[in-house]
Parts: sequence; structure tokens; C-alpha cells
Amino acid sequence: MLYYISIFLHIILAAFWIGGMLFLPLVVLPGLRQHPDRTAILYQTGVKFRFYGWIVLLLLLITGLGNWYFRGLPFEFSFLFKSEYGTLLGYKLLLFSCVLIISAVHDFYIGEKAIGQMQNSSKSRLKVIARWSGRINLLLSLCIAFIGVVLSRGGWAG
Repeated sequence: MLYYISIFLHIILAAFWIGGMLFLPLVVLPGLRQHPDRTAILYQTGVKFRFYGWIVLLLLLITGLGNWYFRGLPFEFSFLFKSEYGTLLGYKLLLFSCVLIISAVHDFYIGEKAIGQMQNSSKSRLKVIARWSGRINLLLSLCIAFIGVVLSRGGWAG
């Protein structure tokens, strides 16, 4: 039963993470295009999502490791090199690590500085970098979700 609860939470958390990354550029940004307080609202929205986003990333890590354990797979680093399933899991963990690094740089450096530049000027090089780091994180997250689906079905052969 713990395995199913862990899987359920993992899926809900992944939906929150990916959904939030889609909601911002598809709904919030177009809705604020002509708003006079666009920068302030964007900053407040980003800070709020950042708070919940980091909680979600931590819980994704915990439930992901839980899923690995509850599935009865060898809970050791060498497992990631012993089988196709382990290798896929290794790729998922590697991509997740990339998401964590890009998120940290985006949230605590690029995003903060981009908002500052946007307040002083309509042209911001960091805004472009922040936008692309978000897009890359979304793409990586979708790849992680795809690998998760493949793993849940037993790997490529299963």
C-alpha cells in the first residue's frame, strides 16, 4: 500500500511541477502583457511558485527514492549500471539533478537579477536567459515524466 501511495503522490507532485511551469508562460504572462504592475505581479508570482516548487522538488526526490525502495529494487548506486531498467532510472536521476541545478540558478540568481533589470529597462538580457532556463527545465521535466512512464511499464522491453 505504501508503494501505491508513494506512486500516487509522485504523479500528483510531477503534475504540479510541470503544470506550474506551463501555467506561467501560457496563462500568467499573456494575461499581464499590458498590465502596469506586470513586473511586480510577475515577481510575486515567481516567489510564490518558487516556495511551493522547492517543496515539490524535495517531495519528488523523497517519493522517487521511496518508489525505488518500495518496488523492491536494489537500493544501491551500482544498480544504475547493471540493467536497462537501472540505466533508465539513472538517466531519470541525472535529469532530475539537472533540473535542481537549473532551478537553483534560475530562482536564486538569474530570476532575481532579471526582475531588477526589468524594473529599470524594458530590455533585459537576463530576462531572455531566465525564459530559456525555464524552457529547458520544462523540457527536462517532460523527459523525466516520459522516462517515469517507461519505467512504470517495466522498461523498454516490458
